[in-house]
Amino acid sequence: MAYQVSIFLENKLGHLERVTNVLKNAGVNIRNMNLNHTANGWGILNLVVSYPELACNLLNQNGLSAALRKIAVLKMVDKAGGLDQLLKRIAKAGVNFTTAHGMVLEEGKIAFFAIDIEDIPDARERLEAVGLEIMPDNYVYGTRFM
Repeated sequence: MAYQVSIFLENKLGHLERVTNVLKNAGVNIRNMNLNHTANGWGILNLVVSYPELACNLLNQNGLSAALRKIAVLKMVDKAGGLDQLLKRIAKAGVNFTTAHGMVLEEGKIAFFAIDIEDIPDARERLEAVGLEIMPDNYVYGTRFM
């Protein structure tokens, strides 16, 4: 299962750039990001990066509050209705997720939908039982060509 890096981030000028600077200096590539406002000027930044363990460690060492979260990254077709079809199959599997984000990998062909779910081992079995493909970590991180 892949990981996303979740960072508790204050909504102030320059704070997102602190994150990107740490990652840039370490040669960590951001593959996908999702930034959500929570309350009182704070938010959660979820990142799918090329080297999540390294990124999390470096962010924490640089005074940022980061944690690794396991995610299931599901393959879907990049076409109108692709997400709808995928969501129906996730529901059929009986899997609920707390956060999600998607990204097109190859226009008109392939995309991924990353879901953060509470019980990953059981969820994996359920998702695979309805024929959903969980993408390999190196594909998600973009390291399959390195």
